[in-house]
Amino acid sequence: MTHHIKAYLALIGQISIVGLSFLFVKEGLRYTDPFTQLSHRFIIASIGMLVVSMATKQQSTVTVKKMKDLFLLGIFYPVLFFSLQTLSLQDISTLDAGIINALNPIILLVLAIFLLRERPSSQQKMVMVLSFVGILAINLSGQQGNATFNLFGMVLMFLSVLSSGMYTITARKIAESYSTIEMTKFMLLFGAIVFTVIAFGQRLFGQVTTSYIEPLVIPNYLITILYLGLLSSLLTSALSNYALHHVKASVVALFSNLTPIIVILSGVLILKEPIKMYQVVGISLIIMPILSLALLNQFHKKTRSSES
Repeated sequence: MTHHIKAYLALIGQISIVGLSFLFVKEGLRYTDPFTQLSHRFIIASIGMLVVSMATKQQSTVTVKKMKDLFLLGIFYPVLFFSLQTLSLQDISTLDAGIINALNPIILLVLAIFLLRERPSSQQKMVMVLSFVGILAINLSGQQGNATFNLFGMVLMFLSVLSSGMYTITARKIAESYSTIEMTKFMLLFGAIVFTVIAFGQRLFGQVTTSYIEPLVIPNYLITILYLGLLSSLLTSALSNYALHHVKASVVALFSNLTPIIVILSGVLILKEPIKMYQVVGISLIIMPILSLALLNQFHKKTRSSES
């Protein structure tokens, strides 16, 4: 199996986990405040990363240069991305979040063009537009009859998406200099330190009065935080960093269009929600262009190999 195929599988795995994470974040917020949840989440993820490092015997030396290179990566993701996302989900629904996240591929494509000088093909651009239309069809149709609108929450979610795009660009730039393990370890430890300092700072200044430890003895919260820590933080960081070592940022943007499909399927399979016709149409608009592009690329490869 080639590195490119593994990278595509890594992206699919990452997107599947992220698609389910909104449900778990909302569930976790029933038991504690956003930064306590993030602190628990990244401490668990860091412990998991430590176990992986010890098991694989992959040790890395911390240097000033590494700290400087990886610091910006850690600021964009996890600090800004997860802070803004979790805070926004206090005020907006998952459907609202889906609408804003529909902008992610477009934002990432624009950033890749201007900051990485990547040049997506006309087919990729067309797929992006059609997929974007499909995502909006799913989310806007789902919003019918829902008159709630929270501008502050929407802005926070948009900034979260922008942070995600900047992380992808930054990771792509430094991917050749650092291993997947090094990047993932720094991101998780950095997140654990920052979020824990904020969580205790809020208690020190009286902004939060609830217990830091108490939620961890609640079974539902513990399951939620284990999913968010081990799968949605540790595993997705590793999968994303691996993929960015082998594929362009514009390809990552293309795959991120699949996230709303995971959200819908999780509602159908886990919450037993009925699937609606507009969702089927939207899913088709997302999947068909991506499959068509993959088949077209495969056809071009075979044509070039036969000509040579």
